[in-house]
Amino acid sequence: MIESAAVRDIGDASVYQEYVIPKMYLKIAYCVSCAIHSHVVRVRSHQGRRNRAPPPRVRYKDGKKVNPAVAAAEDAKAAAAAT
Repeated sequence: MIESAAVRDIGDASVYQEYVIPKMYLKIAYCVSCAIHSHVVRVRSHQGRRNRAPPPRVRYKDGKKVNPAVAAAEDAKAAAAAT
Protein backbone atom coordinates (compact mmCIF):
# COMPACT_ATOMS: atom_id res chain seq x y z
CA MET A 1 0.00 0.00 0.00
CA ILE A 2 1.30 3.40 -0.94
CA GLU A 3 0.34 6.80 0.37
CA SER A 4 -1.32 9.07 -2.14
CA ALA A 5 1.50 11.62 -1.79
CA ALA A 6 4.11 9.03 -2.78
CA VAL A 7 2.26 7.83 -5.90
CA ARG A 8 3.45 10.78 -8.01
CA ASP A 9 7.04 10.41 -6.80
CA ILE A 10 7.04 6.73 -7.73
CA GLY A 11 5.54 7.54 -11.13
CA ASP A 12 8.26 10.13 -11.82
CA ALA A 13 11.04 7.74 -10.78
CA SER A 14 9.63 4.81 -12.77
CA VAL A 15 11.24 3.67 -16.02
CA TYR A 16 7.87 2.69 -17.50
CA GLN A 17 5.67 5.48 -18.87
CA GLU A 18 2.21 4.01 -18.31
CA TYR A 19 2.73 1.83 -15.25
CA VAL A 20 -0.27 1.68 -12.95
CA ILE A 21 0.45 0.82 -9.33
CA PRO A 22 -1.69 -2.19 -8.38
CA LYS A 23 -4.20 -1.89 -5.57
CA MET A 24 -3.99 -4.29 -2.69
CA TYR A 25 -7.13 -5.87 -1.29
CA LEU A 26 -7.01 -7.83 1.94
CA LYS A 27 -9.61 -10.31 3.00
CA ILE A 28 -9.38 -10.77 6.74
CA ALA A 29 -11.28 -13.25 8.91
CA TYR A 30 -11.91 -12.30 12.53
CA CYS A 31 -13.29 -14.25 15.46
CA VAL A 32 -16.47 -12.66 16.86
CA SER A 33 -14.85 -11.13 19.94
CA CYS A 34 -11.96 -9.63 17.91
CA ALA A 35 -14.35 -8.23 15.31
CA ILE A 36 -16.42 -6.55 18.03
CA HIS A 37 -13.31 -5.19 19.75
CA SER A 38 -11.91 -3.70 16.52
CA HIS A 39 -15.36 -2.26 15.58
CA VAL A 40 -15.72 -4.38 12.44
CA VAL A 41 -19.18 -5.45 13.63
CA ARG A 42 -21.52 -4.10 16.28
CA VAL A 43 -22.57 -5.72 19.52
CA ARG A 44 -26.07 -7.20 19.30
CA SER A 45 -28.51 -8.25 21.98
CA HIS A 46 -29.15 -11.90 22.82
CA GLN A 47 -32.26 -11.97 20.62
CA GLY A 48 -30.53 -9.95 17.91
CA ARG A 49 -27.75 -12.53 17.64
CA ARG A 50 -30.29 -15.15 16.56
CA ASN A 51 -31.19 -13.05 13.51
CA ARG A 52 -29.09 -14.45 10.65
CA ALA A 53 -30.64 -12.30 7.91
CA PRO A 54 -28.33 -9.79 6.18
CA PRO A 55 -28.86 -6.13 7.08
CA PRO A 56 -31.21 -4.19 4.81
CA ARG A 57 -29.49 -2.63 1.82
CA VAL A 58 -29.61 1.08 1.20
CA ARG A 59 -31.85 1.85 -1.76
CA TYR A 60 -31.63 4.96 -3.92
CA LYS A 61 -34.50 6.59 -5.78
CA ASP A 62 -33.90 9.78 -7.75
CA GLY A 63 -30.47 10.14 -6.15
CA LYS A 64 -31.82 10.03 -2.59
CA LYS A 65 -31.59 7.31 0.05
CA VAL A 66 -34.84 5.43 0.53
CA ASN A 67 -35.63 3.39 3.64
CA PRO A 68 -37.03 0.01 2.45
CA ALA A 69 -39.67 -0.06 5.23
CA VAL A 70 -40.90 3.44 4.37
CA ALA A 71 -40.92 2.63 0.65
CA ALA A 72 -43.01 -0.51 1.28
CA ALA A 73 -45.48 1.47 3.40
CA GLU A 74 -45.81 4.13 0.69
CA ASP A 75 -46.38 1.45 -1.97
CA ALA A 76 -49.07 -0.18 0.17
CA LYS A 77 -50.74 3.19 0.75
CA ALA A 78 -50.70 3.93 -3.00
CA ALA A 79 -52.14 0.50 -3.79
CA ALA A 80 -54.94 1.00 -1.24
CA ALA A 81 -55.76 4.42 -2.66
CA ALA A 82 -55.87 3.02 -6.21
CA THR A 83 -58.57 0.46 -5.33
